[in-house]
Amino acid sequence: MKKIMPCLLVGLLAACSNQNTQDVKTQFIDDGQKYPLVILLGGSDGGNALAKPQWQPIFDRLNEAGMSVASLGYFGTDSTSSSAAELSLEEIEKRISSLAKSDKINNKCVAVFGFSKGAELALLLGSHFDAINHVVAVMPSHVSWNAVKTVSAKSSWSLNNKPLNFINAPLLSWQMQKGNVTGEFTPAFKEALASATELEIDQARIPVDKNSGPILLVSAKQDEIWPSYEMANEVMKYLEKQEYNYTYEHIAIDGSHYGFDKKTLEQIKQFLSKHLVAQCQA
Repeated sequence: MKKIMPCLLVGLLAACSNQNTQDVKTQFIDDGQKYPLVILLGGSDGGNALAKPQWQPIFDRLNEAGMSVASLGYFGTDSTSSSAAELSLEEIEKRISSLAKSDKINNKCVAVFGFSKGAELALLLGSHFDAINHVVAVMPSHVSWNAVKTVSAKSSWSLNNKPLNFINAPLLSWQMQKGNVTGEFTPAFKEALASATELEIDQARIPVDKNSGPILLVSAKQDEIWPSYEMANEVMKYLEKQEYNYTYEHIAIDGSHYGFDKKTLEQIKQFLSKHLVAQCQA
């Protein structure tokens, strides 16, 4: 899995192509009972990359642990916006709720499991919608960022018809363009964070303390795409400061942005089994 990790965040760069336009892929357990639902959210390459065959092990391992699974494209698919700017969180949550209405799903037990840009989205969804009560964020951010694949500075997300505040890491900055050659984009994001005021950071911060259930973060200490390790630590510090009432954990892997592997998947499966599945069985 590690060697075939697709481009998950660097969709800021037009080089990341999207050939998969499938809106959703479902793999629900069908034995007459209701199971918790895990929604997979890919990165800023858009489309529904997690529906591709190389990601089948995630579906299978989670099914084996008693979870139904759906991967959801949130832009760049047949029925979603072609733009990655100001995507409506309400519209994305509505699609998740529609999947959770299946007679195969216990709609009181819904998790979002996002990668990179999808991790940013997963934390936002958990923060703003009570129906989503478990979050797994792989290579996450503590703030909302500017829209990917968009030269002008626009928010990635909107809520109540208003764009969310964001930190801007411009596509056309020197550091970002340099990354096209070096493969190192993290300096551009670090520079954007360093340049932001304390107020701007606070306004763009994802209100993770508003989540209503357990949170698992997975980051990379040598992340070359954005500083997921440092940003995950910021999430952890904020949850501690706010005296968050639910379980929250951080797995920091020794590796790159594309270091997600079978070991990491097993750790995530164990976390969701302990919390999501156990909650549904209680």
